[in-house]
Amino acid sequence: MDVYKVKDIIGNSQKFISPFGEPCSYYICAGENENVSNISIQKYWEKLKFMSENIDRLIQQAFKPEFYDGYGVNKKLITSSEEMCRQLVVDSFVLYINDDSIGSYLSNSRFMFGHFIDCLWSDNWSLIDSYFC
Repeated sequence: MDVYKVKDIIGNSQKFISPFGEPCSYYICAGENENVSNISIQKYWEKLKFMSENIDRLIQQAFKPEFYDGYGVNKKLITSSEEMCRQLVVDSFVLYINDDSIGSYLSNSRFMFGHFIDCLWSDNWSLIDSYFC
């Protein structure tokens, strides 16, 4: 995806990682025989804009208090599940064109040490699942 357009949509929000990192975590996922159309690209921008405008609510929706007890969460650096939820950031934003669902990894490298929360929302932003990895 155009990293400058991603940056324009997410602005200076501290809730999203930079689109300029490698590998880029902002993309559209298509199957082997699927083409990424201009319609899919437009949907991507619309969904990223929606997430950027509703980021706190979406993170809260995906977060489960038991994630705080996940392997690799340094409890010396984060004192509660509520604080953990507030400090999560979006590490990836993916549109799956087969069903227009959105996948995202949430994490915070300061206290999660290579672990993340894998989230999947339907095309109308209903949470399908989230789990700690």
